[in-house]
Amino acid sequence: MAGVVGGFPGFVNLKGSPDLYLDSSIDLPVGHSVPRVISDNGAQVSLRGVRREFADGTGLHETSFDIAKGEFVSILGPSGCGKSTLLRCIAGLETPDAGEIGFAGREVFGPSVNVPVNKRNLSMVFQDLALWPHMTVAKNVEFPLTTGKQKVTKSEREQRVARAMDMVGIGAKAQQRPNELSGGQQQRVAIARALVSDPELLLMDEPLSALDAALRTQIRSELTRLAYELNLTVIYVTHDQSEALAMSDRVAVMNAGQVRQFADPVELYDHPADDFVAGFVGVTNTHETLPPNRPEDLEVTPLNGKRPDALPANSIVGEVVESQYTGGRYEIRSVVPGAAEPWLAYTRHRLGRGDSVLLTLTPRT
Repeated sequence: MAGVVGGFPGFVNLKGSPDLYLDSSIDLPVGHSVPRVISDNGAQVSLRGVRREFADGTGLHETSFDIAKGEFVSILGPSGCGKSTLLRCIAGLETPDAGEIGFAGREVFGPSVNVPVNKRNLSMVFQDLALWPHMTVAKNVEFPLTTGKQKVTKSEREQRVARAMDMVGIGAKAQQRPNELSGGQQQRVAIARALVSDPELLLMDEPLSALDAALRTQIRSELTRLAYELNLTVIYVTHDQSEALAMSDRVAVMNAGQVRQFADPVELYDHPADDFVAGFVGVTNTHETLPPNRPEDLEVTPLNGKRPDALPANSIVGEVVESQYTGGRYEIRSVVPGAAEPWLAYTRHRLGRGDSVLLTLTPRT
């Protein structure tokens, strides 16, 4: 379940606890009081040579990219690859060792400036929940608007809270407390609280990982709808490739502190930049002599015990070692001579262990 940091105008939660919020009227130490305008090519978020490395060699190595206004970008990679460190640098929760970060041309981090998180006009949703248990849903959503320099009038608070709750479908739960809600409803409260401040940027760090599969699918659909309707720039950290591909305009794949490829989902899947990306995004079948291929690129022909006298071009015979029906198709894995691992393929043929199949690579249109 998700908590929110930084997106509460007036508050910065450094540890995911509602007891540790700092009033934004308190100026945090910064390197320079006047951020300069930097060249950003019209981007909403711009990173130039940003680096944050730790003593054990982990962290974020030198990274540069731009994210456009209204773009939904996922940061995808295995645990420990640096994706959360990257997000925390953008948020202002982590201080980079070097580089520049700009929001819509305004420098928020650089050699002489480090704008604190509570002045970056962003919201951040984490996996860990930070809802106040003694407050109603409405009061939880309202809280960012009640203190600090972003405090607004009661009438405006009521309007903005009602709008935020309606956006995520929890208006009917306004007077309930968090312990009376389901996990999905609590998630929606956290999202509403992030949106109530009208942030320019929404940062999300594994926000759906604690939910079951069906609920994750539902809420990610709602998130992408909201991002589109609000023209909201979103940076979304996940280790789930299907989540990243389904939600994003572009995906940055990370490994060992580096962005290995930054591209739209189709380009990423069809034309991976290297072996790591090919293996991490989807499944790639490899072979000593045949070209790498995706499961959907294979035509599966049952041989019914009869091997062909001659193999067609780009074809090979395999033996099924695993077959699972996944609704509408079978996912089969077949041992193939010359391949280190069994090949994955999809078929509507009902096949079982020990069946022989002809696997033919089909060109993509």
